[in-house]
Amino acid sequence: MPYRHRLWIAATLGIAVLVSAALVRVAPRVSAGSTAGTPAVSGVALVNGATRRPVLGLSPLTDGTVIDLTRLPGRDLGLRANAPGPATFTLTGANGGGFTRTAPDGYVDCPLLDTPDAYTLTVRAGTGAPYTVHFTVTGTAAAAPPVDVLFVGNSLLGTVNRGSGEDAPALVRHLACAAGRALNVTEVIHSGYTLRQTWDDGLVATVLSGATRFDFIVLQEYSTLVATNPSAATDTLLRTYAPTFARALKPGGRVVLFKNWALVDPSPFPSRAAAKAAIDTNYAALSAALPTPNLLAPIGDEFETIIAAEGPSSLIVADGKHPNDAAVYLDAVTLYGILLRESPRHLPDLYLPAPVASKLRSVAATAIGY
Repeated sequence: MPYRHRLWIAATLGIAVLVSAALVRVAPRVSAGSTAGTPAVSGVALVNGATRRPVLGLSPLTDGTVIDLTRLPGRDLGLRANAPGPATFTLTGANGGGFTRTAPDGYVDCPLLDTPDAYTLTVRAGTGAPYTVHFTVTGTAAAAPPVDVLFVGNSLLGTVNRGSGEDAPALVRHLACAAGRALNVTEVIHSGYTLRQTWDDGLVATVLSGATRFDFIVLQEYSTLVATNPSAATDTLLRTYAPTFARALKPGGRVVLFKNWALVDPSPFPSRAAAKAAIDTNYAALSAALPTPNLLAPIGDEFETIIAAEGPSSLIVADGKHPNDAAVYLDAVTLYGILLRESPRHLPDLYLPAPVASKLRSVAATAIGY
């Protein structure tokens, strides 16, 4: 089988930076304004204005985020508030630029973000407290520090491709090295486990002790659990893992929830479409329930884009569950774009034929906002 049954933790030093990259230094998470009450706005995303998709890795915006225009596909940018109903945006630059706009649907085009500056953004919605975040836009690439990432999951993340013998986290590190970026990877992978079982084994609790702090923590839950038992998934995330994030994440760090794909056998759902709908709904609720800045890695969405044209066997092996070599590459280039905060379109083909690899990178880049 193309996956390995194992439990292991591997911390790998990043490769020295060979080319200039964006300095993305994220300070403490978004803070509410001075008005009493709970903010009606729970987060703000940087959006690719051409596609209206959030630019993942830079979203949600947190205090200290640096938006490097040289690593974005274009300068048509917008902002979207996670809020019910209309939202009013007030953006002020340290050099004097700014605007105030009200958006009925929570989205505004923001041409001002084409101008390098230090910005303060305040968003108001309803009667809640204002939501404020401070970030910087730069037009000059700078050397990026190593990115520290923890991956926790099972064989959906841990499946090894036959071309290079790497699972998805190792392949992300491989791609980062090829691009001259430094990525330090720690893996806690146990085939067949839920996140709760991984915790109960004791090893992930040690990694989340705060002795090492991470820019990103990637969590991959058991393939069917979020769809079929969302209360258990929510309990594990909020009661078991979430209390560790304040000490285990660096200031401004983010949690990445790995939104998995619908299996070939959709049971207990009547169809794969119904299974996918449950995955979408329940992962959105899981993300909203987590107070730590977080984002959904849209792996399952990308799978459906490709499966709609080529069928499940194009990405899923004969057991109907695990990723094939192409799917491992798709997972890796998606995670690369999120974790390194740049488009994966330029990445090498590695072990795949050029047309296949190029198509997978294009699907991934579109899904994550690049």
